[in-house]
Amino acid sequence: MKATYTLLPEFAPSQKPFVVKKIARPYFSTDFHFHKECQLVYVLSGSGTRIIGHSIERFEEGDLTFVGPNVPHVWYSESKPDEPASEAISLALYINPEIICEHLSALTDTQELRQFFRESERGIRICGEKRGLIIHILKQMHAQQHRHVGMLASFLQILDQLLDPGELVWLNVPDPITSYASQTSGRVPKLMHFIQQNFKEDITLQQAASVAGLQLHSFCRFFKTLTNRTFSDFLNEVRIGFACKLLQQSDLPVTQIALECGYTNISYFNRCFKKINKMSPKVYRSASVAKN
Repeated sequence: MKATYTLLPEFAPSQKPFVVKKIARPYFSTDFHFHKECQLVYVLSGSGTRIIGHSIERFEEGDLTFVGPNVPHVWYSESKPDEPASEAISLALYINPEIICEHLSALTDTQELRQFFRESERGIRICGEKRGLIIHILKQMHAQQHRHVGMLASFLQILDQLLDPGELVWLNVPDPITSYASQTSGRVPKLMHFIQQNFKEDITLQQAASVAGLQLHSFCRFFKTLTNRTFSDFLNEVRIGFACKLLQQSDLPVTQIALECGYTNISYFNRCFKKINKMSPKVYRSASVAKN
């Protein structure tokens, strides 16, 4: 299931910083897609499965999530023969991060906001008291369609809540390599480049230590301090992240995907995948393609 780029019609004719709209359909179903706008989604009615990046979770009425720019996503209903179908209703706030930061930069420092938009590419589920507060403000925004100042005030309140990391659940782990490859000099970017280029092969600890220019025992301590995990765990995260993309975007058999990701033992691949994603590769793929 390959994601397709979508141009949102609400933003096409103008340079609007944000749009709030209510969406009512017989059921949740769209293409697996992405767009440059961020999206805050509150489910008023309906249930099913949502996919945000590599995250696949059930959703129910009351679900509140935030999707960053250019992140593949979809919500779809799962009909049950013994249950009447409930209408799919959601309230969505679309945000153009570039335009909103440009507008606000004349009034305040937008560095924190820009950082949030970048990090939101991991996808966020909002819970606790913050969830209830944001839902209340979002409903106010929708009711204030013709009160532009009131809408703006409500919008800024939502941004303020989102910038506070409390009660935010990140749906995807950050890309392990890019998280550490931003350094421009030293052994870290060199090591991350080596992993990126060779993770499909049988990388040994000794090879990685040699690339970093360290003795084996020193490398293990250095890497654990740097990433807060062992080299083996880190390498598995890189490989399983690639496996998720292949499961979503190709028809390759699971055994072939395991080999493409550097695993020669299918049982070990399955264990690593389930440890990271809380489901087997087969279930992950089934959930990804069920909407089709």
